[in-house]
Amino acid sequence: MAAALTLPAPVVLRAVRCWRRARDHRAPVQQRLHALLAPLGYDMLAPVIDSVMTLGEAWAGRALCRGCPFGPDADEALLCALIADPARLATFPCCRARRARRDLFAGALASATVMAAMARARPAGR
Repeated sequence: MAAALTLPAPVVLRAVRCWRRARDHRAPVQQRLHALLAPLGYDMLAPVIDSVMTLGEAWAGRALCRGCPFGPDADEALLCALIADPARLATFPCCRARRARRDLFAGALASATVMAAMARARPAGR
């Protein structure tokens, strides 16, 4: 059974695109993510999104959201699906070949889910 998406897909998409742009321009990633996410109430997710993307690239063995054979939107959809249900990561065949990387990526995905739930539960203005 799929977990409830605790981080809205539009927020994931904006964060992923922000991360990719910052990395491609060698800009400070977490500061850019924080600037994007703070007004949305998800400021605590800046380091989590950075980890998800960094460990996701290690797991995939390539840059995410750039150069995907199915287009950058395929990676974005994959990341939204995995953040919504981290258990789906185990269904990918390439995971079996890179178990240690998969386990690290799975931990980052689980952290994103937990931190998003915490952000949503925070009182406004905090």
